[in-house]
Amino acid sequence: MLDLVRGSDFRVTFELDSNADPDGQLQEFYRHASDPGMVTYQARPVLFFWRAPTRPNSFWSDLRARFDPDHKAVWLTDGDQFPFMSGDAWDGISPYAIAWSPNPTSQLPAWGAKAPAAAPAKLYVPPVSPGCDDSAVRTVTCVRDRSDGQYYQAALRGALASNLQWAVVVCTWNEWMQSTSIEPSVQYGDLYLQLTRQFADTFKAS
Repeated sequence: MLDLVRGSDFRVTFELDSNADPDGQLQEFYRHASDPGMVTYQARPVLFFWRAPTRPNSFWSDLRARFDPDHKAVWLTDGDQFPFMSGDAWDGISPYAIAWSPNPTSQLPAWGAKAPAAAPAKLYVPPVSPGCDDSAVRTVTCVRDRSDGQYYQAALRGALASNLQWAVVVCTWNEWMQSTSIEPSVQYGDLYLQLTRQFADTFKAS
């Protein structure tokens, strides 16, 4: 992926699976951490974590002390257990999903208030999603109608109102099986890219 983005405006980041050899994944991340193709925040490469709260903060603190005691990279935990982000391993939090909420316009700012209350001066990165429907692939965990882009726009409005510090994470680009994708398609055309562009322009101007 890093080779593919060379010479473009695209950047690459990692998401560490907390249940699959964290040590090995961290070794791989730090092997590429200084690559100019990496996503950065304040000149520091950014590492996202998947299901970090399934392990205690002491586990992550030990890894941080071994791999990056000076916090040269930004570690973002996930989920909505905001007190968890106060652990010394973390530089912030990025909840993975929002489509479970019927009202992301209010939910995301509520999270934006909880994050600094739990860990002042740490980063909050909100998620946005066009909707979801995973009923075709597993026992249903999320069904949210896209409403011709209205749900995505509601999520984007919520993100803008949630004390944005740096970025928003789109959940997802191409998870077709869960119907969370914004990738252009026969069914939706490039609607979601256009909405994303409008949001990005507004965010950059704010």
